[in-house]
Amino acid sequence: MKRASWIALSVGVIVLGAAIAGVAAYEHGGGPGMGMRMRFERMAVRLQLTPAQESQIKGALKQARTSARPDIDSMRRMRATLARQIFTDRPDQPAIQKNADQLKQQLSAMIDQYVKAGLEINGVLTSGQRVEVQKIINEHQQLAERRRARWQQHRERPSGGQPSAAPDQPSQ
Repeated sequence: MKRASWIALSVGVIVLGAAIAGVAAYEHGGGPGMGMRMRFERMAVRLQLTPAQESQIKGALKQARTSARPDIDSMRRMRATLARQIFTDRPDQPAIQKNADQLKQQLSAMIDQYVKAGLEINGVLTSGQRVEVQKIINEHQQLAERRRARWQQHRERPSGGQPSAAPDQPSQ
């Protein structure tokens, strides 16, 4: 897959993941996810979703979130296991590779679920709303690029404009 396609897919997964988290916050009301609910509501206003569209989209996102939840928990545990396996005195390469392959399969399945939800949502939107979604995706991508650039500048000059003596050394 071309780099641009991977970037678009990644941004799409991030946007869908944020929307899924927003639905979870919306369903539970208030609390830590309140910002996600507000973002979903702003998106709904920006896209001028009808109540029927909003309901269908929330349903698709809720289904994707429900399907992905066990995978997310499993992947979190698998990443921790993988890290423990890697950082031992005698790493077991076959076991590490087996777990890495399982993690890749789970990630691929989760992406497939997000793509399925995205296609379902796409079917609910009008052509004009899809154009607006493309604008939102581009804005998110530009924001992420600006954040990466600021982070890179911070890494290059973390102490008040002075270059770091050893940027790859952990803090003590």
